[in-house]
Amino acid sequence: MNRSLQIRAGLSVIVLLVSLIGLWPTFQALSINKEERAAAQDNPERLAEIEEIDSKAIRRGLDLKGGMYLVLEIDQSDMTPAEAQDALQRVKESLVRRIDKFGVSEPEITTFGASRIVVKLPGLQDPERAKNLLGKTARLEFRLVRPDTELQDVLEKLDRAFLDEAAVAAAQAADADAAGEDQIAQADSTAGEENPFGSLEPGQTEDSSDALYTAEHPFSEMLIAQPGLGGLGATLFLEEKNVARMQALLDDPRTARSMRDVEFQMGDAPLDLGEGTSLRALYLVDGVPALTGDRLEGAVATNDNENIGRFQVSFTLDSRGARSFAKMTGDNQGRQLAISLDGRISSAPTIQSRIPGGQGVITGNFSNNEASDLALLLRAGALPADVHIVEERTVGPSLGSDSIQQGVSAAMYGSIFVVLFMLVYYRLSGVVTVIALISNIIILMAVLAQFGLVLTLPGIAGIILTVGMAVDANVLINERIREELRKDKTIRAAVQSGYMNATRTIIDANVTTLIAGGILLMFGTGPIKGFAVTLSIGILTSMFTALVMTRVIMEMITRNQGKQKMSI
Repeated sequence: MNRSLQIRAGLSVIVLLVSLIGLWPTFQALSINKEERAAAQDNPERLAEIEEIDSKAIRRGLDLKGGMYLVLEIDQSDMTPAEAQDALQRVKESLVRRIDKFGVSEPEITTFGASRIVVKLPGLQDPERAKNLLGKTARLEFRLVRPDTELQDVLEKLDRAFLDEAAVAAAQAADADAAGEDQIAQADSTAGEENPFGSLEPGQTEDSSDALYTAEHPFSEMLIAQPGLGGLGATLFLEEKNVARMQALLDDPRTARSMRDVEFQMGDAPLDLGEGTSLRALYLVDGVPALTGDRLEGAVATNDNENIGRFQVSFTLDSRGARSFAKMTGDNQGRQLAISLDGRISSAPTIQSRIPGGQGVITGNFSNNEASDLALLLRAGALPADVHIVEERTVGPSLGSDSIQQGVSAAMYGSIFVVLFMLVYYRLSGVVTVIALISNIIILMAVLAQFGLVLTLPGIAGIILTVGMAVDANVLINERIREELRKDKTIRAAVQSGYMNATRTIIDANVTTLIAGGILLMFGTGPIKGFAVTLSIGILTSMFTALVMTRVIMEMITRNQGKQKMSI
């Protein structure tokens, strides 16, 4: 055996052994059934062992493993193109931090277009929780509540801002008509009798008075004055059914023009009064926050000692934030401090004394998960721009399992037919081709596992196509060898000439396909990229197995130059 053949044989053996070793965790992961994984939840050591195996196995994409697919759009109104691009990247970085802290394995977060971000969360078990984590801006603010003495003036301004004179005139006309009919009815039915239930003022009825008041007070007519109701520290409330209408008025530009240095913010949760009645608190707060969450250093969920079974979020400010917080609380003792998250107030405690040290709590009757998620959002930081979910898809684990089974079945059946054809048509040379095909798939899968690449359903299609291209290369080699044998060359010379003549053609064909795969990989997204990954790797591995591995085997079989026949 010459030196060159020894080197190529050694290289082939090493590559195949390394590939098998790299695929061993994948074989282990596949051997762990659902029952074992469920039982491991109660065994921390076994669970850690399974997670370690899974981390080294081939990563499966969303379509194979199940999970969640989200498309988030960033609100880029009032942004310049440069600011919009910067906001897109910063939102992506914030989402990465949130998902890392959430603990989802193998997430995929990519930008799409100028304002959208695609988030894939394979294996996710709680989609609603993920939506809450990713969709919230998590902008934390501390705002001082304005005195109740300012409420009346602000409400009058807002009523004037939204006043519809046509509606007032219509209500007054209806009021006058109803009053006339009521007087006639009273004259006919109660002449000379005293009404024991009293009467309305002349010209008014119950229904018409309500309509006129609503028309004259379009903003304040929804509000109920209940000082201190439910211990929320709020003075104004509205019924839960009016929350959407009130929010529309608060978002209206006329509200901002009428309230220059103050603003209204609603409570983040309704107050249940029983019997189907629930109210939402409304706070009048400073227009500019006294402190923001930018100065937050840490946040953690803790037990709420005043509400057994409920949780709160304890936070810590950095040194600069602690100084600002201490000064603000010291200068405003006796006033309420509203803790606002994304424009909704979770609590508004009264400042009793100066609070040094930069530590505080956010209460809100949270469950353990709610408090933990809020702490996570605060630690990860607020998003630099508002986002909303424009597309959502959930893939169940059962669908992923079906996809794997169907994909593997398709690959298996295709491979069986190819193998049978090669064995029947090329006989011993067909056996060499089959060995090369199996080696090709092993090496390809090992590359996916070792480099942490994701296998998707289109990726399985890429593997099947790779098998076809690998067979094509071997068919070309075998046909070249046949041509050389027809020229009455020795078997060894025919093999060498066959490989030499086929090599350039195989390289040209595979390089052009590799270029196409590279372009798909660079510019494609989602399924296209999954297909391009396996196709590109498969082209390289098939060239290695066809031009190196099969040649080693063929030269070792035909090294006896005296042999006159070859099974091909």
